[in-house]
Amino acid sequence: MDDMEQFRYSDSEQSVAQSARSKTPKTSTKPRSVAAFIRGPIPLGWLAQAAKVPRRNAVLVGLVLFYLAGLKKDRNGLVLTVRRCKPFGLERKSVQRGLADLEKSGLIRVTRTAGQSPRVDIFVSETK
Repeated sequence: MDDMEQFRYSDSEQSVAQSARSKTPKTSTKPRSVAAFIRGPIPLGWLAQAAKVPRRNAVLVGLVLFYLAGLKKDRNGLVLTVRRCKPFGLERKSVQRGLADLEKSGLIRVTRTAGQSPRVDIFVSETK
């Protein structure tokens, strides 16, 4: 038992250790701000097929769709608004053309209703 006494803190060492512990910064409870990102995975085959469409708008619209899918955590029933497309440099007509091209390629299905934003389902083949 006497051998263990050499490892015990002295009174002065113990007060130094306690003051050091009290000075450690506490973790913040406020949420961190994180820059927006596109949640993946984005299937490379899907992206490659979208890139073969003659207009570049199709790929940009596809990226917006995958961004929305990441927010919703689902690839079906995505509501594509002009406001969501503006940061990508897409205007309303460009979005319409991109959606038509992706739909013609069989990558998405679009449900259009008069006076509402289109609803989009992304089709991804699960084969490798």
